[in-house]
Amino acid sequence: MHFYESSIITTIDGLHCQVYGNEHPGNTILVKPKYIPTDNLHSDALPYRFLSGKKMNRLNLWADKNELKNYIGEFRKQYPDYIYKSTMHEDDRLFFSVPINKIERIYFPKKGLSELMSMPTKSLDEHLKTVYEFVNLLLESGLKLNELGITYSTLMGHYLSNISDINVVVYGKDNFWKLMDYLKESSHPLLRWKNKEDWMKFYNGRNRFAIFTKEQFLKNMYRKKSEGYFNNTLFVIFGVENENEVWFNWNEEVYKELDLVTVQGTVTNNFNSVIRPGYYEIKDSKIINGHEDVPIKKIVFYSRDYCILAYPGEKIEACGLLELVRHKNGERYYRVVIGYFDAYISDRREKEFIKVINDG
Repeated sequence: MHFYESSIITTIDGLHCQVYGNEHPGNTILVKPKYIPTDNLHSDALPYRFLSGKKMNRLNLWADKNELKNYIGEFRKQYPDYIYKSTMHEDDRLFFSVPINKIERIYFPKKGLSELMSMPTKSLDEHLKTVYEFVNLLLESGLKLNELGITYSTLMGHYLSNISDINVVVYGKDNFWKLMDYLKESSHPLLRWKNKEDWMKFYNGRNRFAIFTKEQFLKNMYRKKSEGYFNNTLFVIFGVENENEVWFNWNEEVYKELDLVTVQGTVTNNFNSVIRPGYYEIKDSKIINGHEDVPIKKIVFYSRDYCILAYPGEKIEACGLLELVRHKNGERYYRVVIGYFDAYISDRREKEFIKVINDG
């Protein structure tokens, strides 16, 4: 079933969830719980917010790992209906989901942005005026309004002026690449890209110092044009797949975990690196740690940190779970996967990565 990533779902049990990925099992929608009521469980290791008349925990996957593991363990007990047992994975992978009958309301990014852009500008506060102006800049790329959306706090209406981010959704991978090409050449008095200091805040906040040197990290991230500042407000631009361009369909493949491995290879195609889950096609792969050498076809990631990180011709190194893939058409191949939810409550959180080691 196709259902657009980054839509926001509120549930009858009071959870606020972000749709995670674009392909889903037929009776449930894969999500990341974003805000969780503290009625049945809570953790002081997670941030608190007051939303919809309730005290909420905000799920932060980079919180203290032991506290996070305990919290998710309790979440499984209190909200068993929101844990999905994948039929595609032979091993126990952690997926959160919202069953169709648990949905209270869906906030659609495309519809929300259309409503916002139809507002009289005199009725907009400072944050919404910034969003309005930024979207108008993006429309100069040639994209249509119905090919863009707005999500997170702006869509939900619980943003904080001068603090909250702008999170823009681009519908269609071709559209996303078109927008990135436009932004590479764009200039605007209110537009600036993340500088070294901005990226270093991200580096320290996501434990990247355990994987990358500062020089490696900056070299990998500095060329991204999907993140920056407009009118001193952070923006992040996400790509989502239209239904006719998805790279996999649920239940067409089965995955078997083999080992945690480190692999090197040369990128041959990064077209699908703008979405989540996304991937890089590679050639000339070599497993340098963790398993006997087998040919790796794809480096798959579930974390947006690795979107548009590498380009064709560049050599990359990745650490993640080696999986044997069996497609229902009989094809068999190997892939390496980074960023399953269960990685954040295991030692893999400090070990998994993708990085460019040679820029072609």
